[in-house]
Amino acid sequence: MLHQLALTIVAVAKAPPAVVRAHRAPPVRMGGYTGLPRVPPKAWALTKKWNPDGEFQEMTAMMWRDLETLYTIEGVNNIAGGGGQIQGVDYSRSTRGAQTGLTRGGTRLEDQRANMIYGICKKEPALLNPAVSNRFVFVESKRNLVEILGSEQAALSVMKQQPSLLRKGDALVGKSAAAIRAGALAAELAAALPALLFLVAAAVALPYVNEQAGLGLPILDAAALQSLLG
Repeated sequence: MLHQLALTIVAVAKAPPAVVRAHRAPPVRMGGYTGLPRVPPKAWALTKKWNPDGEFQEMTAMMWRDLETLYTIEGVNNIAGGGGQIQGVDYSRSTRGAQTGLTRGGTRLEDQRANMIYGICKKEPALLNPAVSNRFVFVESKRNLVEILGSEQAALSVMKQQPSLLRKGDALVGKSAAAIRAGALAAELAAALPALLFLVAAAVALPYVNEQAGLGLPILDAAALQSLLG
């Protein structure tokens, strides 16, 4: 009996490395299966400034999860953080036949909650940087905004316009609602300024280019340009 046991141990020890590795679980990436918050892979590109290799970082993942929770109204499930994935169908890769009404091409489910938080962090990547941001300050900031502005909906509005408000914490205490709204609007306009400048420059230059090159392109009048700029 002992002789057979010894032979078995020797056989296992001499087994090819591939046989032993076959029983190992694949490495877990981007969270989720280990109970850690799941972060969309594309979001790690926003952390390259302080995380050059785009590696999974537990603290950053926790900050992402807290942002998902904070960008919601308590008890409402149709906005980010309401619990679980908030899914919607993406039809951008499909077309519908005019006569048959049938859809061709690909459709896919998207997590709208993750998409919204990605847009927020794209505006303010520092929200995911544990060295300069604190998830507990996020909570305090939203609490202060709700108290100053009078409702969670109003707080969410300025948080979307100016995500950096979540890093202010107690610095928001004493500020007026008007000042916070004005600052959020200014931040939103500043973020949109490059696109607005491009549209204005194109509207100014297009008539000249059109005339010189004889392109015959339609020219926007002042009313159309104002409508385009919103």
